[in-house]
Amino acid sequence: MKEQQRNEIKVGLTVVTGLLILLAGFTVFKDWSIGRSEYRLQVHFPHSAGLESGDQVSVNGVRSGKVASVELENGGVLVTALIESDVQVYRDARPVIQMLELMGGKKIEIRQGTDGTPVGPDDVLVGSVDPDIAGALGLLGEMKGDVQDIATQSDSLLRNLNAVVGDRRFIGSLKETAANLHALSAELRIYMERNSENINDLTVNLASLTGRVDTMLFELRPAVEGSLEKSDRVLTGADSLITDVRGLLREVRDSRGMLHAAIHDTSLVGRMDRMLMKFDTLASILIEGEFNTNIDLF
Repeated sequence: MKEQQRNEIKVGLTVVTGLLILLAGFTVFKDWSIGRSEYRLQVHFPHSAGLESGDQVSVNGVRSGKVASVELENGGVLVTALIESDVQVYRDARPVIQMLELMGGKKIEIRQGTDGTPVGPDDVLVGSVDPDIAGALGLLGEMKGDVQDIATQSDSLLRNLNAVVGDRRFIGSLKETAANLHALSAELRIYMERNSENINDLTVNLASLTGRVDTMLFELRPAVEGSLEKSDRVLTGADSLITDVRGLLREVRDSRGMLHAAIHDTSLVGRMDRMLMKFDTLASILIEGEFNTNIDLF
């Protein structure tokens, strides 16, 4: 009997040991694969957000690898992941650290790009971190001061509004203004009703006047266009005349003729003036009937 019990205990211990070994092996080697190759993918994140080695990596929601290492680098973290060789990641892919479960755990979700250029062995993708519950709580903590300021200002606003609404004078003035507006609208309505015919006549007259003005402008259009054409021709002729006068003046200024000498030679001008005076004296003598043969013209 005792021998049978010892055998049962041995069998039980063997079974329990085997189960423990099987469970440990499944835990350790669950991410191992037989006959499957992998390649390294490096991603730089601003922080790890609790990401650890062994966490899963998914591409467009499909589990395609795991995190190999998480290291500090350049003010952030450099994550090295092992991706299955049959899954290609493009250079414009967007890696994001997300929550794996509601109560904890992290994963890398790679949102595949459309560039079509595979990631090289030396390429480092730039990733981002989605806010989780802890991040949201931290953000709320940072916003605590702002929320308090908003609450204080809202309280002050409500007090001022209550003071304004509770002011009897303000309420009385508001009611009086509303009553005046109501009376004004009633008077306007009565005025419009009384003068509706005049307003209709005015509208008709305005429409008729507009039509007449349009007709008049249409009829005057040829005459106006003709006048504009004539004005254009006159201006063109005046411009031509001014050009000719400028040319004549230029010729007189540049020439050496009598007209140039008369304009620029002061002695000649004086002689001409004396000659004209003598001609005036001679004309006076002839008119009065006196003759004098000793007239020196020059």
